[in-house]
Amino acid sequence: MTKRTVRGLGAALVMSAGVGLSGCAAMSPVQTQESYQPADGVALNLGSIRIDNLLVVAPTKGGPGTVSASVVNDTGQPVAIEFADKTSGATAQFAAPPGVATPVSADSNLVQLASVSAGPGSNITMTVTTATTGTAQVTVPVLATQSFFQTLLPTQAPTTPAPTTTASS
Repeated sequence: MTKRTVRGLGAALVMSAGVGLSGCAAMSPVQTQESYQPADGVALNLGSIRIDNLLVVAPTKGGPGTVSASVVNDTGQPVAIEFADKTSGATAQFAAPPGVATPVSADSNLVQLASVSAGPGSNITMTVTTATTGTAQVTVPVLATQSFFQTLLPTQAPTTPAPTTTASS
């Protein structure tokens, strides 16, 4: 073999390796074009109402939980939204103003379920109901009250109303 043939074979091997290695992505999707939820919670599109990063923060199974999400209401009118844990039957209401993204459970206004049917690290089946869009069912993660979720620690909801006293005459 001549020096020229060896050089030609080397160049051919390098080129075929380059072509072969570059082709391994030919059948793979471009990851930047794949849709995914870049958050801890889930998204729910109800047409004119969109709910992003929906999750429940609860310290224990069976105890109270705080609903957390961001709601965008494009209906032009305020919309009442009911969140319900399908298994426990606990419900919570939230009023979404029109035309803006509104956080659910912001500041000290916690939107709470009285009882969450699963503990942290699990999922619950939640129904989301509005008068304009009807009811949708979604699987929602339950997260622990740690890290930046500490501000969403639910308060213990009263189970019975406080007794009232009346003065007798």
